[in-house]
Amino acid sequence: MQGVFEFYCLPPGPERPKLPERLFFCLFPDTQTAIYTRGFAERFVCENRLQGTLLQAPRLHISLQHVGDYGYLRTKFVYAARQAGKAVSMHPFEVVFRFVKSFEGAPSINGRRRRRPLVLLGEGEALSELHKSLGAAMEKNGLRAAKLFTPHMTLFYGLKPVPMQAIEPIRFVAREFALVHSERGLTRYNVIDRWSFQG
Repeated sequence: MQGVFEFYCLPPGPERPKLPERLFFCLFPDTQTAIYTRGFAERFVCENRLQGTLLQAPRLHISLQHVGDYGYLRTKFVYAARQAGKAVSMHPFEVVFRFVKSFEGAPSINGRRRRRPLVLLGEGEALSELHKSLGAAMEKNGLRAAKLFTPHMTLFYGLKPVPMQAIEPIRFVAREFALVHSERGLTRYNVIDRWSFQG
């Protein structure tokens, strides 16, 4: 008896970039602050009639250092990044956002319009100190580190530019930072490790 085979056409998955695995260090706000900030972003987008994509509360973060984008995640880079993270020592500190604006974003490609990130601008010497300390630790472990740093939290991606404007300050106390594996194109974050600030 001849077997019967059924073939199903699976829908195509989301389009992913050539280097889909990203490794980076960041600060996540506490859950309460993340939910409040997501609510602020929703109201701001609605009041200004912006069209685009809002980030969900669990994805809100301040990027500290970009480790790299890879075709696949190699153990040696994860190990070096974890060694760098372990070497950083700081006390908890307050992060304050007093302004919102949009960045220019990447240029348009393949006929797609420019997507401009709407961001909160972060303040505080401790943020810059953390960025610098982490960068120095990365370089000691054979990784490249960025020298320039504009602390910010991305809320939304849209088409319309938004000029800088003051907001009711949003604050939270940073008590730890994290090493994250981002699956680009899938909007998934995997926390590889976390380090608490002491004191």
